[in-house]
Amino acid sequence: MNKIELRNDLTTSLVTLYDLEIFASMMEYCQGEMRVLIYLELNNGNEVYPSDISESLHVTRQRITSILSSLRKKGYVSMETAENDRRRKKVVLTKNARKYVITKGKWIESYFDTLIEKLGEENTQELTRLINLSIEQLKQQEDMKNVQP
Repeated sequence: MNKIELRNDLTTSLVTLYDLEIFASMMEYCQGEMRVLIYLELNNGNEVYPSDISESLHVTRQRITSILSSLRKKGYVSMETAENDRRRKKVVLTKNARKYVITKGKWIESYFDTLIEKLGEENTQELTRLINLSIEQLKQQEDMKNVQP
């Protein structure tokens, strides 16, 4: 198979995966509001500011502001004045948000448990290896892109 055929097969497979309804539900877990909620849950106990979220998740400040506004309306986050700098607002996760994150997390876990069961141990390990290899290669590409003048 030549490079163009390989690229087309890979692209077609990824598009097909992305178009699956179940994948859309999974992607919700990795994007937007849910991604911010998970970040806040993982940083529970630390003071977190909108700029921290933006920087860590590689999302614009404007997008984070919009997401936080939506999450506040849903009762999932509150904004509190920082103790050490009264001009800054820290983001605080509510109990309702924690329950929501746990519920979503259990759903994702059950989905992956089913997928692992269907793929089997060997195929799951191979898929994981290939994903990690892809991540490594893409990070190297990113690093080289950032080094260029």
